[in-house]
Amino acid sequence: MKAEDVFTNEFAIQFDEDSKSLLIFTVHQGRLDPPIRLRLDTLTEMGAAVASKWVGETILLLIPEMREKLFQLEQITL
Repeated sequence: MKAEDVFTNEFAIQFDEDSKSLLIFTVHQGRLDPPIRLRLDTLTEMGAAVASKWVGETILLLIPEMREKLFQLEQITL
């Protein structure tokens, strides 16, 4: 797996009512990849402030330029 297969600038986010989960899809060349699934129960246990921070950081860390400039993390090779 290559870093460009994981990191992206495009996402689709939806709440799946059946599984009570927030789904974060990375999008590569118009294709939705299997989602990161965050269960509502897990987010609720964290509390609103922590869950919001965690979801935001999860997305920001998947964006190459944000990862490098905001978090000062070097590009990685997977």
